[in-house]
Amino acid sequence: MARGRMAVLCAAAAVSLAGCSGERDTTEGRKVEAVVEQFAAAHGPEACSMLSHHALRHVYGGLTGDPRVGLRRCLSLSAHFTGEPIKVTFVQFSGSREAHASARALDRRRYYAVGLIKPRGRWLIQSVTVKARAG
Repeated sequence: MARGRMAVLCAAAAVSLAGCSGERDTTEGRKVEAVVEQFAAAHGPEACSMLSHHALRHVYGGLTGDPRVGLRRCLSLSAHFTGEPIKVTFVQFSGSREAHASARALDRRRYYAVGLIKPRGRWLIQSVTVKARAG
C-alpha cells in the first residue's frame, strides 16, 4: 500500500515539475516561444508581419477596423519600434491553433501575456498585455 502511494507521489512530483513551463518544451511550444521572442526583438517593419489581422485592426486600424489600414499604419510607424530581448517562461495551447505565452523582460521589470493564433500554418501575435512590476 505504501509503495503504491509513493509511486503516485513520485509521478505527481514529476508531472508538476515538468509542467512549470507548460507546453513550452514541445515542438509547437518552441515555435511559439521563437515567434514571441522574435516579435519582442523586432525593431522595424518585420514586427508588422508577425501580427494577426485582429491585432492589426485593433491596434493600428483606427476607426476603420480594416486590417489593410492597420498594416499600412503599422509599417509607417515601424521606423520608431525598438526591440527588447525577453524570456518566454510559459506556453499553453487552447487547441491546435491558439496559444498563450507568458514572458518577462530580462531586467524583470515588465511581464507580458501574449495571445497567438495559427490561421494558416504560421503562429501570429493576436494580443499583448504588459504588466509592470510593482516597486
